Amino acid sequence: MKEAVRRVRRTPAEAKRLILETAQTLVARNGPQGLRLQDIAAEAGISHPLILHHFGSRAGLMRALTREAAAELKDRLVAAITQPEYSIGAQLDQVFDAFRGGLAQRLAWLAVEDPDGAPANTALILREIADTLHARRVAAAAPGSTVAREDTEWMIHLVATAAFGDAMYGDQLRRSAGIAAGEESGSRFRTWFAELIREHGGRR
Repeated sequence: MKEAVRRVRRTPAEAKRLILETAQTLVARNGPQGLRLQDIAAEAGISHPLILHHFGSRAGLMRALTREAAAELKDRLVAAITQPEYSIGAQLDQVFDAFRGGLAQRLAWLAVEDPDGAPANTALILREIADTLHARRVAAAAPGSTVAREDTEWMIHLVATAAFGDAMYGDQLRRSAGIAAGEESGSRFRTWFAELIREHGGRR
């Protein structure tokens, strides 16, 4: 006779955290098809109705995952940009690393699955980063010189786009351009890119 599975008692907060972490694991492992509620329930050892109880629907779970991914990205980017003792190269390395570990893929998959479902504050992540960076650029500017806010915003956009694209397809794009793939070529690209940003920003 099959032994009955003993149910684990969890608080609502613990159950929600378990569901989110399991969903993140399955999305990272399987892509968008990892968002099947029955698969999440089986992996977490919980019932399908429990997911619906906490998130209402698959769309509700997806939006919660988007908030989680956005918050994680924001924390990583803020940590990268708010270290005044770091060189531009070191900060750029941290920004590129912020999108790694499957985070860029999670953000892309979630955006494709529910393009209109992202919470409003997700769109403000780079604006907050731009506020911090622009204040630092203005403070470091030579007396009498002006740093345009738009210039800072385009710089942030360029760096974020490059870091996101590198995390998603860096090796493939380098190979297609006849450049060796791997960590060494990725590091050389970031060194070159940091010099480009330094020259543009006039700051070392």
